[in-house]
Amino acid sequence: MKKTLVVSYAPRKGSYTKQLVDEFIKLADSKTEITFLDLVASPPDLLLGDNLNLILYGGQPEYTTEEKERLSNHFQLIQQVLDADNIVLASPMYNFSLPATVKAWIDTIVVINKTFAVTEDGNYKGLCEGKKALVLAVAGGDYSEETIDEYFSPTIKRNFEFIGIPSQQISAFGVTQYQEKVDTIISNAKAEIEKVVEQWY
Repeated sequence: MKKTLVVSYAPRKGSYTKQLVDEFIKLADSKTEITFLDLVASPPDLLLGDNLNLILYGGQPEYTTEEKERLSNHFQLIQQVLDADNIVLASPMYNFSLPATVKAWIDTIVVINKTFAVTEDGNYKGLCEGKKALVLAVAGGDYSEETIDEYFSPTIKRNFEFIGIPSQQISAFGVTQYQEKVDTIISNAKAEIEKVVEQWY
């Protein structure tokens, strides 16, 4: 059975993001082995002085016991990605971009010699080929019709591509801007989720 990693950031009460995550899990649960990562309950460690320098310049694979403990969250999140056949990332958009917690997860999983490498000719190569990703994105504004750029979608897509994972996005945009259309926006997103589940499994 294929393995699916579901990564969710849905802190708001009545979260539309959570509704979409729940829909995916309901439709896919019997078809795949799901690992669920709640970024609200278990946020990634930020890359700060001690752990960042260990990751960049540490003695891997000869870390001390204390260093391994300090980096345990980092290693676990990378391994979840490596073990998965499919990845679902669900998140709202904050201020035209990614919530800080979601960006911290991305910064944790995009790691040289783990999920990407530099080739002998100096090019980059993703090490996660053969996987697929689905992004469930919720935004208050409908950026498909606005002149304001949003950086959420291209940032996630580029990072997944960089580590070798093609991604597609289902966008529930406009849930604040068009409150009278919220039910339709969410229903349409759920219908798209059903199609992806049928394609994947």
